[in-house]
Amino acid sequence: MVRSPDSTLRLPTIENSIWIREAKLPTFDPLELSERTERAVCRGNKRKYSKFDSTINYKTGVATGYVVGCSLRCIFCWASETRDHYMKEADYYSPQEVYDRLDAIAKAKRLHQVRISDGEPTIGKNHLLELLELVERSDYKRFVLETNGILLGTDRDYVRELAAFKKVWVRVSVKAGTPEAFALKTGARAEAFECQFRAIRYLKEARLNFDIAAMSADPRFMDPLERISLIAKLADIDPGLVLNLEEEMAILYKTTVKRLKAPGWDQSRRLLPFLQKLPLLRHFLQYSYLPISSLAQKKFNRGFTLKAIKELSLYNKYGDD
Repeated sequence: MVRSPDSTLRLPTIENSIWIREAKLPTFDPLELSERTERAVCRGNKRKYSKFDSTINYKTGVATGYVVGCSLRCIFCWASETRDHYMKEADYYSPQEVYDRLDAIAKAKRLHQVRISDGEPTIGKNHLLELLELVERSDYKRFVLETNGILLGTDRDYVRELAAFKKVWVRVSVKAGTPEAFALKTGARAEAFECQFRAIRYLKEARLNFDIAAMSADPRFMDPLERISLIAKLADIDPGLVLNLEEEMAILYKTTVKRLKAPGWDQSRRLLPFLQKLPLLRHFLQYSYLPISSLAQKKFNRGFTLKAIKELSLYNKYGDD
């Protein structure tokens, strides 16, 4: 429920009942934050990591290094608190030390791919490039570089340097479909919205292997009009990007819920279960958030819709933890 600016009535709207309020929070320059973060988490070619582990991501599993620090402050982020608190439970590691840790985990788990994640891996360019050199000489099939694209979208030469490595697979996580939503969700200035799409253009020009993910299957964080805007932005670069877009839903871990409170996430959650039972809303969810590939084939993806409703139920289950 949101208060109407023109009266004292509290007006129900789908978007504002299951999404965040538009709180007037100060925005920041993500490039400036990247520079400050690099000074805090990098020493020469060493960078801070909070831990090393393996996860089930990317079908066959992947050995993962969890970097400290990021250039955005996404409200739906499920990364650890070291995203913001650089000194907490973190040590400096050289590229060789990182590789050795990942290599030991991958061999123990019989994995064929490695990655760095959690924070923003493109912060600390020298560290990343030296690590990629080690992976390039190894037997691993793929190094997954998960990024928000901010630094890549402002430095074409950075992308060209990445293109020298054949095993790199870049995964760009696009945060929003409009500049206004980008600022609201990430805390960064709206002008930085275009950086992510420039990064995609640069990756395509450099013929790097990459894919794109977005929190666009989640009506709590992206309404249908914003989703259409996102799809149009990607289609303007290459229609093929739309068909391969990996659309995600947020899982409300404790760190996520904590971050959502700052911009005014509605903690009541009492309206959502009721709305999910309404036939009109069920159709709204079914057709507004179908995977693009299913829409292109003109098929109704029941499995995806059921998964979406199941994921939405986590909104209530974990919200008060």
